[in-house]
Amino acid sequence: MPLVTNLIDDKSPLIQYDSTWLPGNTVDDISADQYAVFTSYYLGTFSTNNVTNGQASFSFNGTGVWAYGARRFNHATYYYVQLDDVTWGPYNGVSTTQAFMQPIFNDSGLTQKMHTLTLMNHGSGGNNYVDIDLIVWQSEVGKSDQQVIRETVQDTDSRFQYHNSAWSSSPSDAKFYSNGTGHYTEVDGATVTLTFTGEMVTLFGAIGTSNGLYSVQLDGGNATQYNGTAFLPFY
Repeated sequence: MPLVTNLIDDKSPLIQYDSTWLPGNTVDDISADQYAVFTSYYLGTFSTNNVTNGQASFSFNGTGVWAYGARRFNHATYYYVQLDDVTWGPYNGVSTTQAFMQPIFNDSGLTQKMHTLTLMNHGSGGNNYVDIDLIVWQSEVGKSDQQVIRETVQDTDSRFQYHNSAWSSSPSDAKFYSNGTGHYTEVDGATVTLTFTGEMVTLFGAIGTSNGLYSVQLDGGNATQYNGTAFLPFY
């Protein structure tokens, strides 16, 4: 079957961090900023944890997953990764020579279905950091004799149905959106529905200091809640 590769940055709401995680960026991290852009963090950001038993989790529908982070002098001696019901590790994140965008866990050849990956920091002492830079996963789509066809559906397309007047089509930062258009709402309970035919769907939007909680439901499945809050706006 054709494989589709997906990539999300550490700031994606699809990654669920517990309260012990903090945002990081290469501007504030002097020891990371001294390195060339091509060898530092992806898009200049990362999420970091230095609390024993701190956790981050990510659920995906696919056959393979790769989590990337850094190996640095102040990183945890031990961290574990649980993929579904199997725990892997301990892994050592320490490196005297700092290395960025490194695979800190990967597994492939999985059955095409929903999986959950959880990273757990088991470091202790002064240098017990672990970070997440980006996550990549692969999914099987269609049949072996088919080609993958991608389509971009803008927010102005009639397949998006905004169910009440709580939505505005004039965000102040629309110039950063795809095609220069976007919809937003500040009303609790406001809903929008996208109707499509296909085997995969990815929804893009903005996150930032003024964004909050939202939930997504696909067909008749359970609604999943995400958090769109971030320390800076990202599009």
